[in-house]
Amino acid sequence: MDQKAVLLGVGDVILDAPEPSSYFSNSRNLLTHADITIGNMEAPHTNRPCWSNMESHSAPAADPENLTAFQAAGFDVVTIGGNHCFDQGPYGILDARERLQELGIAVCGSGENYEEARRPAIVERKGMKFAFLHYNLTGPRECYATIMKTGCAYIRIATAYCNDRAEPGGSPTAIYTIADPRGKKNMADDIRSARENADHVIVYFHSGSAGKPLLNQYELDLTHYAIDLGAGMVLCCHTHALSSIEIYRGKPIYYGLGNFVTVTGGMDPDARNAKQRHTDFFGWPGIQPWWDYDVFKMIKPGKIPFYPFAEYSRNTIIAKAEFDRTGLVSAGFIPCWIDDQAKPTPLRRDAKGEEVTAYLAAWEKKAGFDFTFTWNPAGTEIVFDLSRDTSSVYFDPPEEFTHY
Repeated sequence: MDQKAVLLGVGDVILDAPEPSSYFSNSRNLLTHADITIGNMEAPHTNRPCWSNMESHSAPAADPENLTAFQAAGFDVVTIGGNHCFDQGPYGILDARERLQELGIAVCGSGENYEEARRPAIVERKGMKFAFLHYNLTGPRECYATIMKTGCAYIRIATAYCNDRAEPGGSPTAIYTIADPRGKKNMADDIRSARENADHVIVYFHSGSAGKPLLNQYELDLTHYAIDLGAGMVLCCHTHALSSIEIYRGKPIYYGLGNFVTVTGGMDPDARNAKQRHTDFFGWPGIQPWWDYDVFKMIKPGKIPFYPFAEYSRNTIIAKAEFDRTGLVSAGFIPCWIDDQAKPTPLRRDAKGEEVTAYLAAWEKKAGFDFTFTWNPAGTEIVFDLSRDTSSVYFDPPEEFTHY
């Protein structure tokens, strides 16, 4: 009988607070017992900072030694190619890569140049080889790797704002997002190459609209394309908010894993990046509707130290998948709640777990997915029916979500 390997995946991780390892105390036992645990490093880590992103929400540098928290929590793979990867220049990437690799953690998503950024992280477990790829779909362009520049692997997304009313210059009636064909081709080449050298390929995207758990059309296009090319599952992060899940061709797509351990003083009034955060170099008018979902509407100051995010962002999950040599065997997730000490805490069905799944179910409905969450008999996790695709419902967002 083939052996099975259990993979656990979490979303955004920020380790920019004292004693960062302590924030994994409620989830460490679960994470360390998986065969493979993967998460996303959201902030740059270097002691040689250099502000390199003009956007106001640039992240300050965290100490590379804080990355030992990943090792202590049992992480085997860390993706490092998000929108903040180049906020502190090349050393924010290179020093983080070096320290994670010294800790025995595989990395993917950014590197010294474009070739290294596209290179998969490889992990062998239970006689199987797993390849992990990470792509930034959000920008900014300053963080993109080139042949001779440190940065991340990326697929550029073009945005078109359409106004169909008789009011030129007014708010858009629809927003279209389109993936650059060259980036799609590069991803296709990477996945095909990884499949030749590994039993399973997992694709991790940095995608979505921060704080707004809605879906843009490019997200559906690229996640579906990755699975069409042979990816065994797709994980997404960046939004800092739990978002929808879809079953497509028998494979799970987690569109937004949400926050996990995200501790930082970077939003404090006297933070190192405070001046940057309050300066708008471009004078952007913000024509995209913000709706009512602002993930940076902080919880009452001081209620949760080092957690500068909105109340609803405390809903989160740990994605779970099981593989044997033939492919994906099962998938689901463990509901979690970020407690008043900023610690993600796994939940049982009878202990707030139903509240998290109800929150997620509401977004499934808004996204147009026909999804029913089923608990396992022990009431400890949600198990998917992989034989029933949830993508059969045509993507037709309600009026307030005019993204295509």
